[in-house]
Amino acid sequence: MHNLVQPHYPSESNMRHHQNSPTANMHAILECIFVDYANQLRAKYPGRKIRNAAVFASGIPVFERLGYAELVNAKTGIRKGIPEFLIDTIKRSKRQPIWIPSRHFPVDPSDIVKEMKPSIESDAVVWQHTPSECPRLGQLKDIDTTQEH
Repeated sequence: MHNLVQPHYPSESNMRHHQNSPTANMHAILECIFVDYANQLRAKYPGRKIRNAAVFASGIPVFERLGYAELVNAKTGIRKGIPEFLIDTIKRSKRQPIWIPSRHFPVDPSDIVKEMKPSIESDAVVWQHTPSECPRLGQLKDIDTTQEH
């Protein structure tokens, strides 16, 4: 089943980025995936100006709504159930809050490319979602569920 997902824009405070870098508060896995999506769109729509920031801005709200990404802030507490490798990144991040892969994000990042496909309609980036049965981060066994960080 294919679902065409229109972006839903979260409140402006959820999308604030460091002034000169739209990825300053995005986990490297998400940043790489969105840059790859932007490159796919450039190849699919030659001659169109496709900015990484436009792909980030359209994708993050959709990923958040589908449970693939979440905004966390080490200063206000990190929820239970986040894998240790992400907690370490959150705590080291100079810019808070930070977008990270969430519990429904695939364990193998290449699976997200199979589930989420961007395209251009009018002048907007839209997302097609095709769910799969791949393993999710929320199913990892090394998740610390004993305490909030």
